[in-house]
Amino acid sequence: MSAQQDALIEVVDLIKRHDLRIEAIAAALNNEGTLRTEKSASILSRLFGYIGGIFVFAGIVIYVSMQWGELNAASRIILTLGTGFSAFIMALVCTSDERFEKAATPLFLAAAVLESTGILVTLKEFSHGGDPAYGLLFLHAVMAIQQGCAFYARQRTVLTLTTSYFAVGFFSIAFDLLEVERHLIGIVIGLSLLCIGWSMDGSRHKPAAGLVYFFGSILFLGASYDWLRDMHIDIVFMALAGGMLFLSTVARSRTLLFVATLALIGYIGKFMAEHFAHNLAGPVGLMLAGFLLIGMGALAVRINKKYITDKK
Repeated sequence: MSAQQDALIEVVDLIKRHDLRIEAIAAALNNEGTLRTEKSASILSRLFGYIGGIFVFAGIVIYVSMQWGELNAASRIILTLGTGFSAFIMALVCTSDERFEKAATPLFLAAAVLESTGILVTLKEFSHGGDPAYGLLFLHAVMAIQQGCAFYARQRTVLTLTTSYFAVGFFSIAFDLLEVERHLIGIVIGLSLLCIGWSMDGSRHKPAAGLVYFFGSILFLGASYDWLRDMHIDIVFMALAGGMLFLSTVARSRTLLFVATLALIGYIGKFMAEHFAHNLAGPVGLMLAGFLLIGMGALAVRINKKYITDKK
């Protein structure tokens, strides 16, 4: 498939996902100079806004940390949980006003960090011992519910990431408390993240799908390899990595392709080092098999184009 065909598939996918009209696309192409100017101004404004927000947030954090020892329990809770909840409310308000909509994403992120910290501070101030895992379970449950409800109401991409993060944290801790086998936890959570990434990939939240794919594929392949190695059937890992490679072509995900390729290269390199450390037959055979697979792939494309696609 040529680069132009790849680009056309991506363009059609964007048009369908965002419900764009031909008239709007034609008007945008005719005003390309204006769009370029607006894009440059928007990028510059957003850059300075993010840098300024980071400086303000860093200043507040440093000031609070300097005064932390002199604050009482109520002040600590208000400065963390109260500030985080206020930022969350501000983010929700920003999503309902086009003038401040771009401020919603950093506010949602800041709120998630501050609220999580505030819940931990509250639990620490009022706890009387016990297993800290239950406190973390409570934290992730509350935050997952809040972020999930906000995502349902506002459909913001950043909320898909925060909801996924806290939901994964909740189930990971819950499975650990239930004494589920650690490899099984990794495989289940990894597969769950891949499913979430797949659903995001076909929606308006596609920009965040790559990040979910990355962590899901690493967690799934890492846990699978560790488990298979313990059972001395790690050769099955090649099939799993190959399946991930196939999934990357179906999902058209460079992230999955990158992770699957690294996994295959890493496993093959380890296998060769263990069994063909001083023998050239292994690397040479591997190269010949690679060339054969490349030739078979090209032949399959030609057969499909000449005898299947063109016959319809």
